[in-house]
Amino acid sequence: MPDTGKFVSAFYTTNEAPNIVATHRLAPQVEVSTTVIMSSALGKGQIFAIGSSEYFESKLLSDHNVQKLLKNILENVSTPPKKLKVAVTKTADAALLNALKANKVKVYIADGSKLQSGTDIYFLTNDVKDTTELKAIEKYISDGGSLVYGSPYPGIFKHRDQTKSYLNDLVKINSLLAKAGIFNAYSLIQANHINDTLNLKDVPFYLSVKAIFKQLANPAFKAIDPTEYAYGMEPNLELTFSNNADTSQIIKKLKSILAISDTLAVPTLKNPIDISTPAKKAGYQFSKYLFDKSHNIDKATDFVYPESKSFPGEVPKNAKRTVEQINIDVKVGSQGLADPYPDYYRLHSTGVYVPAGEKVSIVVDPKYKNQHLKAQIGIHNDDLKHMDNLVRAGFDLTRSFELDKDTTTVFSPYGGLLYIKISDSCTLKSITITASAVVKAPYYKLEKNTLAEWETIKNNPAPWAELATNNIILTVPSYRIKNLKNPESLMKFWDQVMDADADLANINRNRTHPERIIIDNQVAYGYMYTVWDKIVAPDDQSCAWMLDEKIVGTKGSWGHFHELGHRHQFWGLDMDEVSEVTTNLYSIYVYDKVLKKGLYNHDAIRNKEEVEKKIQSYLQNQPTFEKWGKDPFLALSMYIQIIENFGWDSIIKANKIYREMDPSKYYDHPLSNQQRIDLWYTTICKTTNANLSSFFEVWKIPVSEKAKSNTRNYKTWLPTELVAYLPH
Repeated sequence: MPDTGKFVSAFYTTNEAPNIVATHRLAPQVEVSTTVIMSSALGKGQIFAIGSSEYFESKLLSDHNVQKLLKNILENVSTPPKKLKVAVTKTADAALLNALKANKVKVYIADGSKLQSGTDIYFLTNDVKDTTELKAIEKYISDGGSLVYGSPYPGIFKHRDQTKSYLNDLVKINSLLAKAGIFNAYSLIQANHINDTLNLKDVPFYLSVKAIFKQLANPAFKAIDPTEYAYGMEPNLELTFSNNADTSQIIKKLKSILAISDTLAVPTLKNPIDISTPAKKAGYQFSKYLFDKSHNIDKATDFVYPESKSFPGEVPKNAKRTVEQINIDVKVGSQGLADPYPDYYRLHSTGVYVPAGEKVSIVVDPKYKNQHLKAQIGIHNDDLKHMDNLVRAGFDLTRSFELDKDTTTVFSPYGGLLYIKISDSCTLKSITITASAVVKAPYYKLEKNTLAEWETIKNNPAPWAELATNNIILTVPSYRIKNLKNPESLMKFWDQVMDADADLANINRNRTHPERIIIDNQVAYGYMYTVWDKIVAPDDQSCAWMLDEKIVGTKGSWGHFHELGHRHQFWGLDMDEVSEVTTNLYSIYVYDKVLKKGLYNHDAIRNKEEVEKKIQSYLQNQPTFEKWGKDPFLALSMYIQIIENFGWDSIIKANKIYREMDPSKYYDHPLSNQQRIDLWYTTICKTTNANLSSFFEVWKIPVSEKAKSNTRNYKTWLPTELVAYLPH
């Protein structure tokens, strides 16, 4: 591999012809490989594809393994005694010319695609965009020549115009490479360490179409790791479909293996679709691909997917289409929590709905053009193809449009609530748009709408509703709010929850943007899950509780409080073992401070006595840090002991120290886990004004001697019930 920090580009296959030569792990923490070197035939000639042009520059060419690679390529084309004639590009490194001459070949610099007669090999290290040149190179290979392609994409990506989409920089030579079954991907991988090397053995099946076909045709092939599917099998199959005619033999073969029919399966709650095997997953995915292609879905403005009628749902046929002038308060920017990349576009609700298969016009004042606004239809963008069964369409149901004209027409085959996406860098306080042919949705905003208005709002005909404050937005099916009497009281309660989370996390209660809880018929991960920009929860009893102030205000909702806690954790500073632990501090804090119900409000920690029994059971049965880290409520019990003895103030002060460190600084340059353990130890010792070394020792949390030495001036503290477990 090139030096640590440098990148190489990956390759995928588009037919059964290529041979995988060398692979590398996609990322240090991912047990999945990707292709870095492959070869294939085209006509009478051949192509060698290598993931970086750096393999033909001085640094790597000084390595004997790379020299051997070069020699093997030359010998593969023709064994001595014939003297090879080799062409290189104008930008070729001098080291390549010298290395070729050292192998006793005749070298010349080619003028574009003008290759001299009798050229055996052409070393190409730049992209070719001109179609005439591409045709000339294709003819050269098909007639028996050899192309050695050192991908320029790592360099192209490094020097790209970052204000534009990466799509502007895709290598155009793929139109030629794909004919040989090679596709230069836009996936970049880095060396894992100094003197990192490529792997030449044990090529995983998911890297080549040929091997994938063999596996899919095997009835015993029942499962595949989701990451292997997503980064190997899926893109190879997708590129095969997109680079071969529907009538080609390879597509016919694939359709037969995957049992793809001409009709599109429609998953619903009553009639789920089984996609539990790799073949079924791929069959479902690519039947949709072929269906979309045959119906020209990308350009069809009036198409309606059959599955949209069950989810996200239909707009009543008699629902009035209206013209709405919509004023949007701009809420963007980081507030100290784990946030997306700096150029992130945040969703802003409009309170209107775009029916499936109908065109909506959005008029934007020309003065907003430099804000690069976007429109999004729908909010359910989860890909569900990793699931074993589907109860709704398993794809991203949203559609996005650039609002770069005075008037933009938007549409969606699924339909959905209309959102305006605004960049985090936007400095405007508000934006006004006009949307025509939309349907009003039930949209209530605290302190903006009255209860009298709610009586009309709740009957708006769109199938999805939103209840909003400046701190939180609940996106729910409209049927869930038809009997909601008092959204004002409900949303004031959720504001109290958000304020409590803000207090514990040491961020301003006046948030720069609201958090979102989105109800879905099918949750992509677990019972509920949280990512940067949303919390996704199921449409079940928990949704009814979330919308019932009497229930949620007295009994609470641990699941929703837990997921909101995930949004407030210190991801860059918490130790690995507590991702499902410190989130529950927020759940407990809300129960204690908002619901006034104390610390014990979950079946796993019903009261102090049960927590003490849990602790005793752990300590009496060969306690280890590994056991502690694998039992979230056991680990939480340790935190509860601190809170019981020192109060919430000790946690709040510790979080204040963490907040002032700015956890985001450690996302890309993380501390080691030991450093994070030591940080928690020294921080909680400081905020409790106590030496907790014995406490951590009993619990088996491995604190370094250096960290312990920093807390020796504090008075030792250990709960009475733990003294018997202190090693002597």
